[in-house]
Amino acid sequence: MAHDIEQRLLVLRSMAAVRSYLDDYPIAPREDADCSWLNLSDWLIEGDDCDEERFALAVRLGYPAVRLRHYDERGAADAITPELARRLRAIPMQNSKGLMAVALENCEHPETLQQLNFLMRDRVVPMIATPRTIRECIAHFYDHDQDLAVAQQLGLDPSSETPQREIERLAREKPVVRIVTDLIAEAVARRASDIHIRPGEHGADVLYRIDDELVPVRRFMRALLPAVVSRVKVLAAMNLAEHRKPQDGRTSFMLDDGRKVDLRISVMPAVFGESLVIRLLDTMESLWSLDQLGLSPADRVRLDDVMSHSHGMFLTTGPTGCGKSTTLYAMLLELRKQRINILTIEDPVEFYIEDIQQMQVNRAADFTFATAMRNFLRHDPDVIMVGEMRDRETAAIGVESALTGHLVLSTLHTNTAAATITRLLDLGVEAYLLRASLLAVMAQRLARLTCVHCKEVEHVAPHIRETLEVAPDEVFHVGRGCAHCEGLGVKKRRAVYELMVVTPAIQRLIVAGAEADLIHSTAIKEGMTPLTQAAVQLARSGAISLMEAWRLRAD
Repeated sequence: MAHDIEQRLLVLRSMAAVRSYLDDYPIAPREDADCSWLNLSDWLIEGDDCDEERFALAVRLGYPAVRLRHYDERGAADAITPELARRLRAIPMQNSKGLMAVALENCEHPETLQQLNFLMRDRVVPMIATPRTIRECIAHFYDHDQDLAVAQQLGLDPSSETPQREIERLAREKPVVRIVTDLIAEAVARRASDIHIRPGEHGADVLYRIDDELVPVRRFMRALLPAVVSRVKVLAAMNLAEHRKPQDGRTSFMLDDGRKVDLRISVMPAVFGESLVIRLLDTMESLWSLDQLGLSPADRVRLDDVMSHSHGMFLTTGPTGCGKSTTLYAMLLELRKQRINILTIEDPVEFYIEDIQQMQVNRAADFTFATAMRNFLRHDPDVIMVGEMRDRETAAIGVESALTGHLVLSTLHTNTAAATITRLLDLGVEAYLLRASLLAVMAQRLARLTCVHCKEVEHVAPHIRETLEVAPDEVFHVGRGCAHCEGLGVKKRRAVYELMVVTPAIQRLIVAGAEADLIHSTAIKEGMTPLTQAAVQLARSGAISLMEAWRLRAD
């Protein structure tokens, strides 16, 4: 409580400083429009991301709304390091008489003001700017200077194209190696799941995917992009001379603390250069146990019962990136405690687990899901995990394996548990075989948890409350964004799911032309909590916002 009061006093003192600054030492807009504070009409004329909501925030906090353009106050910007500017999304603009005007992406973070006031010699006067403005200023002022220094070290001419032979040499130079190493290390430290490098006309933007949202980090000079991409290609053993076709690869990266992170890398040719995405597979963050999945006690008992079967089929379903593989890996970690033989076929193998024989699809050698499954049965397995049932042959062999004394785990792309049955029937699996083999289906999503450090009462549109069957007076919470959550308002994720156990009542509905809606309603009567209802329950507990439950709804 005392900490909250202290932070509030800091904000009030900053607001008083703003008024004092504007009254006594105003930032005079020069003819070159270095910076300016605006009224609403002038703000909206600026267009882009200058909207009424951000201006209303400025009015509510009592801070000026500013628009930075040809920013050139070098002495002010040097007051903080580039790393701090990127992390806090802050741009020092001008200083006068012991006060420093600082443009911020979000002035609602008391921790940001606290850090700036601690680190800077002058008292901070906060002003609100738009995310795009801050991003452009960081790119123009900090990123450009750093990249220019690196280009000079490497002997590059930013105005001309670099020959291919030079690019291959540059990929092994220390400054380029350091850039890529720092990007990966920072991404892991910030819990990012992916690194995106997007080439554009004037440079390449770097973004981290954190809790399913893309967060801008910095911008590279165009002259450095080929060297950076080539460095990543070297790490993944790709063809450095190939720029016209997509390439995929993987490698490992060792952190300073000795932890190893697996990298899955995709390079695609784009209009302004090669686009790059690096998937970070950190076992400390991504490999969960069953206890970490957030199962209810009743559903944990049901899942344990499924895993106790000597044969049958269990499926996880949902869109890409919803945690299906995470659930299967958690089950494998539990199953390997038994003295059994576990085989997996994956595309690709995401995490290596001891005591389990894992194999990777190799289409060039005609080693697909289907061919692997056919050979698995001669390898004396007890449990088989198939990365995805994507075609009729794989589904048919999976069902056959489940009927011949093997526990089969796999994934499928459907939105609900009930729709999985109709999807398998559409793939050509006979209804009588599916009735005899299918044990249970889990449809899931990943919910972004509300940051506990900055949660506040959420305002939800009436039609959303009505659709989700929520009373008008029920209170929900949402994160406004703070230093603890990268300004996103959410931190970490957990599974939201519906677990449908195939009971005799559901088995009777597995027939040719089966109706998913009828199976769904029967599953609810048999004890299944629908995914949408599970998300609303999580919102009622305060773990997620109601808008997050609305985003995850399955019906």
